[in-house]
Amino acid sequence: MIQGLYAITPSGLEENDLLTKTEVLLKEGIKLIQYRDKILDKKTLQEKAHALLKLTKKYGAKLVINDHVEICLEISADGFHLGLEDYSSEGNVDLLKKNKEFISKNLICGLSCKWNKELVVNPPENEIKWTYLAVGSFYPSNTKSTIPETNESVKRKFLSYTDKPLVAIGGINKKNIGEVRSLGYSCFALSEALFKNPQHVLNEYKRL
Repeated sequence: MIQGLYAITPSGLEENDLLTKTEVLLKEGIKLIQYRDKILDKKTLQEKAHALLKLTKKYGAKLVINDHVEICLEISADGFHLGLEDYSSEGNVDLLKKNKEFISKNLICGLSCKWNKELVVNPPENEIKWTYLAVGSFYPSNTKSTIPETNESVKRKFLSYTDKPLVAIGGINKKNIGEVRSLGYSCFALSEALFKNPQHVLNEYKRL
């Protein structure tokens, strides 16, 4: 079940900081971590992803790899998350075709849909079935700075466009997560707001 807090790592964290803060989240019961780093080269990214995977397994949590299906498969991570452009890239399309049976049976597959109604209603599923769809940006966000926001009515309507779980993304923090929940969303992706002070944010979340 895709619900609750979904932790997405910010780009640029040193490995020790990344693992220490992630472990705080795991100790507090976070069950879904997405490793996302737009800065690193592939070799370093894979090394850090492997270290994260060992940590998540220790706590019985799941690790999703952003963008890189190949790394996900190579280290036996629990899933991957793609934007539409990443999904459509030649390299990923080939990997999905070759491994679609394994992926369909074993992996979490997430797709970023922004506020694209048609993509939510009819996501591309020629090769794989998406486990969840991510929609946003809900608020101004450094990680989703190019994705426009929309009004509350539209945010609420998106829940009626699909039976798949929808993950709310973009600028969500301890101050506004209650608003997102009141719209009907039950899974919330947090990145910078969570990793700056994970224990404090989790304590605030528990009070909601």
